[in-house]
Amino acid sequence: MGRGCFVAVVLLLLMSWLGLTTLAPAVAAPDEVEWSRVNIPAEGAGSDWVLADGSDIQHLTMAIDGTLYGYVNPSGTSYTLFKSTDGGYSWSYTGKVEDTIVDIATAPDDADTVYYATSSNVSQSTDAGSSFSQLPLNPGGAGSNNIEITSIAVAPLDNRHTIAVGTRDTDNSQYGGVYLLDENRLIPRWLDTNLGNYDVYAVAFSPNFLANWQLVAVVTDEIDTIVTSKVGDATWGATIGNAILDKDNSGTPTSVAVTTSADIAFPGDYDATSEDYVLFIAIDAGGDGDAYMIEGVDAPDSSIATDLNTGSDHGLSNIDVTTLAVTGNTATANLLAGAATSAQVYLSTDGGSDWTRSTKPPTGQSKTYVLMAPDFSTSGRAYAATGGTESAFSTTQDGGVTWKQIGLIDTAISTILDLAPSPNYSQDNTLFMLTRDGEDSLWRSLNGGTEWERVYSSVLPNVDSIKWVELSPQYDDGSQVLFLAGTWDGKPAIWKSEDDGQSFVLRFTHDPDTSDAFSIDIWAVVNDDTLFIGSFDGSNGLVYHTTNSGWSYSEGAIAGSQSLSSIALSPNYEQDETILVGNTNGWIYWSNDNGASFEPLPPDATSPPLAGSITVAFDPEFSNNNTVYAASSTTDKDVYRFIINKDTEWEGIDSTLPSGGMVSQLVASADGILYATNLKADGGMERCLDPTYSLGPTFETVTRGLDDGATLTGLWLRDNTLWSADSHNVRLMTFNDTLALPVTLTSPLNQTGGTGIGNVNLDWETLKGATTYEWQLDYNTDFSTVPSGFEDDTEASSARLPELEQATTYYWRVRATEPVLSPWSAEWSFTTSLSPTVITPELYSPKAGATGVAVKPVFQWSGIAGADSYELIVSTNPALANPTIAKIETYALPSTAWQSNVSLNYDTTYY
Repeated sequence: MGRGCFVAVVLLLLMSWLGLTTLAPAVAAPDEVEWSRVNIPAEGAGSDWVLADGSDIQHLTMAIDGTLYGYVNPSGTSYTLFKSTDGGYSWSYTGKVEDTIVDIATAPDDADTVYYATSSNVSQSTDAGSSFSQLPLNPGGAGSNNIEITSIAVAPLDNRHTIAVGTRDTDNSQYGGVYLLDENRLIPRWLDTNLGNYDVYAVAFSPNFLANWQLVAVVTDEIDTIVTSKVGDATWGATIGNAILDKDNSGTPTSVAVTTSADIAFPGDYDATSEDYVLFIAIDAGGDGDAYMIEGVDAPDSSIATDLNTGSDHGLSNIDVTTLAVTGNTATANLLAGAATSAQVYLSTDGGSDWTRSTKPPTGQSKTYVLMAPDFSTSGRAYAATGGTESAFSTTQDGGVTWKQIGLIDTAISTILDLAPSPNYSQDNTLFMLTRDGEDSLWRSLNGGTEWERVYSSVLPNVDSIKWVELSPQYDDGSQVLFLAGTWDGKPAIWKSEDDGQSFVLRFTHDPDTSDAFSIDIWAVVNDDTLFIGSFDGSNGLVYHTTNSGWSYSEGAIAGSQSLSSIALSPNYEQDETILVGNTNGWIYWSNDNGASFEPLPPDATSPPLAGSITVAFDPEFSNNNTVYAASSTTDKDVYRFIINKDTEWEGIDSTLPSGGMVSQLVASADGILYATNLKADGGMERCLDPTYSLGPTFETVTRGLDDGATLTGLWLRDNTLWSADSHNVRLMTFNDTLALPVTLTSPLNQTGGTGIGNVNLDWETLKGATTYEWQLDYNTDFSTVPSGFEDDTEASSARLPELEQATTYYWRVRATEPVLSPWSAEWSFTTSLSPTVITPELYSPKAGATGVAVKPVFQWSGIAGADSYELIVSTNPALANPTIAKIETYALPSTAWQSNVSLNYDTTYY
């Protein structure tokens, strides 16, 4: 080589281009090309108590910073005081409280100050519930002689707080009282306010207590319920007249004795000093309760207590109410009333004049506690907590019309019935999941399973059971339509939601000729309004069609004489109107007239071509190749292929299906990959990259990442992400098939000429999840007889070729082989030159694939006879774009070693 020539030197610090066995291997990420668990609702601290068996939430309370507290009784722990700081999505027990709590109160001026009461004592926390200390014991003798605390309230006073406690005596003609404790006193103690002969069920300080010094109580003398006030040092009822309930709004007080609980709520414009102040109360009186509005007057006149008749529009004369929430000024106030004997919530937007009730109420059975978010008037956000079977913490964002459960849900998941990923899952991460454990629950996650909301349940009105969930293919394209299938009142039913599962409309199936309901054995959702439903009338399999979401149906098209087990729509259904169905006795039928008629495949079959319950799928290129697939859940059968208008019988194509295998579900990706679940325990999933290959497709069995005994049921696909339910371990599993795409080649560039014959390297980009690659080199493009030494496996993304022939064109390709196969890359070619072998420098330091290299390394290489300078290029890009170091042209190096004067980055690959 003549003097004055430059030789380019390319150095690799952490990953070499040489393709030697000393190179660092490609490392697969743990959640790629293997099954991994999707978080689903679970019980316990590690799962944020989304599920809580026996939760029975009571005394739901909010601190001024939005922190929620509640008395909870889950079977999974003995602790009973729970809190949430994220709006109820996650809960934790706090303060190690194991008491039976009768009320909770938070300070209106301090988010860290929290109180709870048992039937005999009150405890205080000044660190947001982390720890508690007891206040002076037994206010009013509570804890003995059948005297018990019923309620507490807190108000700011000087530098600390004053606490009010209401008590009752459960003996007849024996009474409790109201007691106050001033924390500012040197030795705080409970002081009797001398209420008189009354049992107390609710106490509350006026919102402007420091201005008007008013304390309000709901009390009873065991005959009447009375709302009474104490203003400053005056006696009870001396300043503002007592109010006795008028249940019939007749102008005459009605004898109604509160027996269980009461609640007090103040509107935004409440002013105790005004002559026409208004407040609201709720009482649970064993069937005679309701919500009331109190219009105050000065004593000695009696105040007016007007029955708001919350349930009158629904034919209910009286509804016991556990709690009231109110926001806004009196005449236009928004009110929520939580029923005491159900989980229903009643709503008013005009100060209680008119009421409606939730169309989708919270779940549970009784004692509904309601709270409004501080921004309720603009957000419509509120919270509800219930007791009894399927009790839960629920939230609403439409003012209380529809509710969803997000925490402390008294349910379990023993079976995953169905899954519906969003058609645009890669963008919106939305999943709907249907589960069962006695009752059926529909869950929605907007973040791939990190958080779940229960948006529908079979415990709600007009639902017996739910079997399937399916999203419209138009979902998230200006549409939020989903469908449910199940039963109500013993009849097959379909529910449609147009608002992402917030509300549903119920429709029954009905034959257009007989008006009889038909079963829903299989179904396919075409768009926001169109569905196909497969049924069985005892003699024939029938396929019905509706274009108006189930209001009316076509006549049932006959598809064989057995019940149907699967249905699939052509990838180009909108154009070719082709449908495929399988039945429970080995038959497959198809329709190319939009379900008007069906014929068997093969058309001349006189006996079932396959066996058992059949699942079917279309090849994504069906419009070009007429290829369809079927599989049988019968043991040791196969996955089958059929080309319509060509084949005369179904061809088995999975010769490697494990012994005892039972294929239960087939899906084909847009890339042409066929997947199938194996119902056998530990059977995993069958995967085939080339199901249309005429000489015999290659199937792989994928069990990587599955636990022992895993049994996959159901299979759902979006792009290259799959989901399946492990019915044995009750888990939702996902498989990110990053090897569904081919390898991308990088060097030598395609159709390059003048390549040397020695030290030639093949380079390609790594595929996420791949650990091993196979490369091939050949003289032609069919790779049918690859010469010896022209193929090998490697854990690197590069391979060194043996010495090549001059003036020869070579073709090469690469694929991943572990942990599963990827498709072959595109076939590239290069042509060697006629010139003598080019001599290149040998790289000495840093070593190929070296790690822990200094950030200012010494670069060394072999010398080339006749060369008087060398070019050195260092880049983080394999193509050497945007180099970090570029010692070229006038900056070329005069020797074969150079100490870097540039600090390289840590943990970075350099070429």
